[in-house]
Amino acid sequence: MLLSLLKADDAKALEQEISKRFVRNMEYFHKTSPELFDALKNDPTDYNLIINTQGINIINLSNNELIYPVENGYSQMVAINENLSLSPLKNDKWHIHSNGIYLDKMDTQKLPITAEVCNGFIDLLFTHNGVKEYFLSKDFLPSTSIFGLLGGMFLEFLRERGVFFHSLLIFEENLDMFRISCYFVDYPKLFESVSDGACYLFVKDLVNRFFIRNFFARQKITNNFLRLELNLYESPKMDSAMQVVNEEYLSNARGWGSFEDEIIGIQNTLENLPSKKNRNAFLRNPKRIDMPICVVGNGASLDSSLDFIKANQANMIIFSCGTAITPLKRAGIEPDFQIEIERIDYLAEYLHPVLDKTPLLCGNMINPSALNLANECYVFMRGGSASGYMFKSPYIMEFCAPFVGNAGFALACQLGSEVLMCGLDCGYILGFSKHAKDSAYGKETSFSLENLPKGAIPVRPNFDHENQAMLESMPENYAVYSDSIFLLSAQMLSQAIKTYKPKTILNLGMGAYIDGARPTHPSEFTLQKNKKSKYIKLIKSYFTQDLHAVFSDCRGDFYLQEIEDYKQQLSSMLTRTISSKQELFVWVDQVFSICAKKSASSPYVGILFEGTIAHICQNLMIASLHLPNNNIQAFFNDARTLIASALDKMLLRYKMLISRY
Repeated sequence: MLLSLLKADDAKALEQEISKRFVRNMEYFHKTSPELFDALKNDPTDYNLIINTQGINIINLSNNELIYPVENGYSQMVAINENLSLSPLKNDKWHIHSNGIYLDKMDTQKLPITAEVCNGFIDLLFTHNGVKEYFLSKDFLPSTSIFGLLGGMFLEFLRERGVFFHSLLIFEENLDMFRISCYFVDYPKLFESVSDGACYLFVKDLVNRFFIRNFFARQKITNNFLRLELNLYESPKMDSAMQVVNEEYLSNARGWGSFEDEIIGIQNTLENLPSKKNRNAFLRNPKRIDMPICVVGNGASLDSSLDFIKANQANMIIFSCGTAITPLKRAGIEPDFQIEIERIDYLAEYLHPVLDKTPLLCGNMINPSALNLANECYVFMRGGSASGYMFKSPYIMEFCAPFVGNAGFALACQLGSEVLMCGLDCGYILGFSKHAKDSAYGKETSFSLENLPKGAIPVRPNFDHENQAMLESMPENYAVYSDSIFLLSAQMLSQAIKTYKPKTILNLGMGAYIDGARPTHPSEFTLQKNKKSKYIKLIKSYFTQDLHAVFSDCRGDFYLQEIEDYKQQLSSMLTRTISSKQELFVWVDQVFSICAKKSASSPYVGILFEGTIAHICQNLMIASLHLPNNNIQAFFNDARTLIASALDKMLLRYKMLISRY
């Protein structure tokens, strides 16, 4: 054991052992990461390991200062690392993130099936001696993020004690510091001690956002809950890495949906199809128009853009998103299209007094009563929702969640070569309310550091040091904060830009910076006069009322056999024997993997069930952590009965729906 050897005061034996470890690690990285291997062969320039009469330490080569303190003539490196390795879940050197998730009963009126099974897990705790606090065995750690290793002894101490990491992310910005860790950490065995190879290692360069997103996405449920974090030193690069990880962790918590919501979307879609009682037109063949499209959200910064929109409404197509229609019309601005994606039944109540003759451009799952209000209805198949993939449509609009502003923006990126963003804030602006002033939300309180939503984190504002002129015109203490749903929205906006590739994206708002959009003030450009009616007519021509022209394959059985087979596949997972919390975490990952693969190969079937299965797995996992010991076999045996019943009820509910069409 490394710890015993370090305490044995045998310098020769220690040097022999750590040299062997370094060689093994180099052989491992030579096979798995040749670039890292080549870099590690170079001589140290910043830090190096020393062993002398004071013990073992790390020296800063630029000033000969020791990294770890020396007390009574002895280095404290071993003692400090041993302390770091003791009970991380209860160690004040470590930080626990929980994404704001806790056991709480759901509303059975809104989610009768999902809520019944998840609430049932809470009730089960009373019969299995559940406790208020979380209980994890000392040899199992949840998703763990480590920023800076400072030699990494503590990591090896944990591994040698038999600690199993469910997932592990390591970032070490200094190559010399990582090289030193190779003398102590047995990396091949460390990676073996992480569930399903879920170990991500970043050395020297900034963490890659795509890989971090994948780190959370591939274990979406288990990585969404408890996350253990250790930060051993601070630097600009370290702060940036931590921010990326935290943003991706938060955004992973949103967009789960539920079976009940998906069923409503399917039912609405079937009722919204062109028929004798309605003449809704569906998007068939979108092309780009040669006129700017202004996408208007109802963020607080819309107020500062109203004068620009009003002055230029003849020179651009205006997409009003959701409740932005109220401040626009009160300012004397007539939107060219009102964008909506809500399934809710009270959408019609909101639109009734404000829609008037504005054409409705909406997702297929919109509540039919809202469609009935409009003189003109134009419908697109909205991706990300099961109903969007009900038929083999030639065009499905992706990146339309989580807000209606995302849907309007995705449409604009597909239809326009130039897109303007107004009021798509994706965050909370200090000193401002959440929405524009003359909107449906009435008077709102302005945000300050004291009343930001719990879990909000600072993000890059649209105007910062890279746009100094605009930054100087911003209010004092200008800053933007975001939370999980706003972070997800910003991700979807950026993804829409990357995928649909419009020529120019100008962000006129004061909210969060959107990757791919250029922060711009209206004074920096002029819109050319154009024949607006021509391009509005052109957009409308991309929609058709010919159902068969839009949907080439209307499945008569509504995928019923495939759904029954999928339900059986999920049911087979309930036959597994689960004895420990560690095994349950792995089981949850396996169930989610089945769901993710199904959603990718058959989106209609997969997405229909994925949200509720995710909620079931997460609530099962959280409930299990309230059991006072690691033996959860009896609890899981009872829980699987609830899950089996929920699967049966979902299948029955689906059969009842399709029997009516």
